[in-house]
Amino acid sequence: MSKIKVHLVDDQALVRQGMQALLALCESIECNSSSANGLEFMKQYKAGLIDTDVILLDMRMPELDGIGVLEQLNSMEGTPKVLILTTFDDTTKLQQALQLGANGCMLKDVELEELEAAIQAVHEGQLVIQRALSNVFKQAESVLDELTDREKQILVLIARGLSNKEIAGQLFKAEGTIRNHVSNLLSKLQVRDRTQATLKAVELGLVSQSS
Repeated sequence: MSKIKVHLVDDQALVRQGMQALLALCESIECNSSSANGLEFMKQYKAGLIDTDVILLDMRMPELDGIGVLEQLNSMEGTPKVLILTTFDDTTKLQQALQLGANGCMLKDVELEELEAAIQAVHEGQLVIQRALSNVFKQAESVLDELTDREKQILVLIARGLSNKEIAGQLFKAEGTIRNHVSNLLSKLQVRDRTQATLKAVELGLVSQSS
């Protein structure tokens, strides 16, 4: 049986070297190439210098991150399968990656046997989401389900920097009513202040980081 060819894209040299050394222990996998960032990878790929079945793609990298790579691959035909490997559980980014065509996502502390199985499954066309990350997605959906439409609306306005008075004016409500909504909102989100509420709004995908 021919081995599955894997290419690593990660900006940390030690991670690339360590991952290649570990994957060399897998009988079904061949990992002999890597790129230091997304920009380097795309240049190599477009030049026809990379022959791979599965890309192990880091999310956070300088000079074109994982999302940027997926956006470019998404516009091309016949591209390899992509398995996201990340050290963090940014729900919004991971959901965006899956929407852009990533075939799976795993945390970097995954056991080698689980990673090998994930690579094999992705290569066969399956969608693979590590259980720990699946739980993160479910928790995000659960939080959104608890918010009323009005609370979601207010959360978006908080994230845009509006005060209670400004929100009241925009929604044609009494400032006291908005204050009560904000208090309930902070309690449901389990955050202390408006800054943390804003970060939670980004995490839940209600606003983008630039909003």
